[in-house]
Amino acid sequence: MKSLRLVGNASKARGSRPIHSSVLRMDDESIRLQDLYAKFQDPTSHYHIPPGTNGPEHEEDHSSSRDPRLISRFKAGRDRAHSKPSSARLGVPETRPSIQWSSPSPDGGRSTPHDRPWLEDGSESKKKALEYFREQGYDTAGVLTWPVAWGDCDTYRHVNNVRFLEWIQSARIRYAESWAGEMPEGYIQKMTAGKGTGFILKDVSLKYIAPVNYPDTAIVMVTNQIHSINPEKASYGHKHLIWSLRDARVAAIADSTIVMYDYDNLKKGEMSDEFRELLEGVIDSYGK
Repeated sequence: MKSLRLVGNASKARGSRPIHSSVLRMDDESIRLQDLYAKFQDPTSHYHIPPGTNGPEHEEDHSSSRDPRLISRFKAGRDRAHSKPSSARLGVPETRPSIQWSSPSPDGGRSTPHDRPWLEDGSESKKKALEYFREQGYDTAGVLTWPVAWGDCDTYRHVNNVRFLEWIQSARIRYAESWAGEMPEGYIQKMTAGKGTGFILKDVSLKYIAPVNYPDTAIVMVTNQIHSINPEKASYGHKHLIWSLRDARVAAIADSTIVMYDYDNLKKGEMSDEFRELLEGVIDSYGK
């Protein structure tokens, strides 16, 4: 280290003279030595030799004289420092079903746990969702049921915000497919395939009401409501409710502006009378 100080002072005296490469190499060695010294002082490191004890007698000696109680105390303090925030502080229900454990089957062997009653046909959660949709003027036809995947959740332990936009995108197309019986054969299929005149998203707004967590199926329930038909602007509004089946509540509300688009010529399209009449008929059916 003395040689480092001498070279450093000489460099200052000479002004702009560059530092010799050997100095840089020695500086790197100093950093590595500091890292090694830190390992000697870490009770959990295999390099650690507590005061009053001896190191290995030879290279094949892997025995340890470290005090296990000291290691336990060190690890406990480190675990507390890195503990995750509680579910209560994040607004995640502590009563949600565990994905780590399920009671063994009385018949023995492996089985799928029956820990998601909200997915069963005729469940009270589904009935409540459909009743709420009707009361709020949303359609109960063409509803999209979508499972929440474990990978949908982010580090905040709820479904990532962007995933909601993907749900309503799929729900929008699924809802259009439910109109196929009201139009000539192949009409809707052509619109959703980007051929001729179809529709395209102009803008979307999304209001998050409550977090969605794994496991869930949010019917998400995505439901739909058409509104604000404007033939002059060749546009209409499309609202969605995203419903958490597990928590039996609205998780988010979305509203979009959809415009007609000429996919063959890549320009704004016109709303045909038959498509306008279809949308008006869809709106008239709400609540029935």
